[in-house]
Amino acid sequence: MRGYIRGLSFVIVGILFFMMVLANSGPVFWQGYPSSEVMSIEENSPIIVKNENLVFDFSDNDDSHYTISGKVTAAYDMVNPTNESLSVNMAFPFVGVMEKLSGDDIVITADGSTIPYTIYAGDVVNNHGSPRDDEKGASFEFADILGNITDIPYKAESFRENEKGKLYTLHVRPTTDQRINLAVDFRLDHRKTKVLTRGFNRYEREAEKTRVASWCYEPEVLEIYVLGEDIDLNINAYSDGELSKKTDLFDCRSFKQEVDLRTYLMSYIEKETDIDNSVISDAQLYNLYAEALDRYFTKHMGFCSEHDLMAQRNYERIFTLVYTVEFPPEEEKEVSVTYNTSGTMDMRETSKPLYTFDYILNPAENWKDFKNLNINIIPPEKAPYIVRSSIDLIKGEDNIYSAVLADLPEEDLFFTLYEDSEITILDKVAGKLHKSFGYLYPFAVGIFILAAGIITGVVFKLLRRQRYDSK
Repeated sequence: MRGYIRGLSFVIVGILFFMMVLANSGPVFWQGYPSSEVMSIEENSPIIVKNENLVFDFSDNDDSHYTISGKVTAAYDMVNPTNESLSVNMAFPFVGVMEKLSGDDIVITADGSTIPYTIYAGDVVNNHGSPRDDEKGASFEFADILGNITDIPYKAESFRENEKGKLYTLHVRPTTDQRINLAVDFRLDHRKTKVLTRGFNRYEREAEKTRVASWCYEPEVLEIYVLGEDIDLNINAYSDGELSKKTDLFDCRSFKQEVDLRTYLMSYIEKETDIDNSVISDAQLYNLYAEALDRYFTKHMGFCSEHDLMAQRNYERIFTLVYTVEFPPEEEKEVSVTYNTSGTMDMRETSKPLYTFDYILNPAENWKDFKNLNINIIPPEKAPYIVRSSIDLIKGEDNIYSAVLADLPEEDLFFTLYEDSEITILDKVAGKLHKSFGYLYPFAVGIFILAAGIITGVVFKLLRRQRYDSK
């Protein structure tokens, strides 16, 4: 009987361990980033904000990236109290991903008419665990945002913007149906030479001895761009992944030309990305990728691959919209900004996700005066209740939450959406189980109950047998 109990215990522990491994495969936390008020670029702006209607609309949530997303519209009634015409430069910071920027997602209007804007790229705030980049916290400090609003070309330590480089273009073609592994060997002294590659998926290095390689199943075009002292390319093909079995079943034509760095880098970006150039300028693209290239040349001792460089398009970073609104003397205008937002998903304390949204209000203090903030929040069907917030919100018709404030609150705004109207003790208990077992926690509860029932039954039988034997 004891052996039976011991075996049963091992089975139960094994099942629970297996469940914990499975449970840990899903995210329990997904970081979101704050939205922000519009700010004035000039200090001591004379503009007065008489009223702001701030609307968070999650009714069309698309459940992307494990969290809730929606649209934010901030509509300001602004007044120019002076007797002079004013051209007011305004800025709006937000967190986004380079390759997903779209002019359709951001709308800025003045009295109903769309006004153009320029996007400036800022620092990376999340590289999703890439070991090659340092994590940074998102900074919405006004001074930090202003520092990124510039079209001055990035000044690198590793190269000059108009420096001439040698571009080697390799046209590779297997001559049979057999794939080939093309390898290029060269010596790289990072003190004299910098190398950027495109099309290669393998990189090896021992001191100055460097090798890049790529499998070719069909005709391919590979590139090696060299800054500084030139290099000698030793080109070979192999039939295996270990690069030990040479083959001559290929054709490779090599072309060399001189191209300045900025021209090549912009061409490189165009080939490798689907970035909407109508949204972000070439000057901003150059600065962003030139800074990344400079950083990788330093980190990798003179070498950078397309995989390093093009990863920039997928990183979340702070962008700033800059636009100008014309104010006639002593006139009022409604200035509106509409954009996408997503929240932080957190399942570390409850079995169902909490969705928290942060909104930075302090930039509104840059205006001469700010009065009357009206807030409306339209929750999604999957999380229709607000269970936490930094201000008192009233639930009205159609499940819309609202607040009317005469002045800006002392703290920035946050609110948390949830599936139920409150977080109960049972939710928190279930959350602890979910933290250990993930989405399998109901099964875990069943296993615990089953195990307890079996063990109780076995103990009961043992006790009965002991009574019987004692008689």
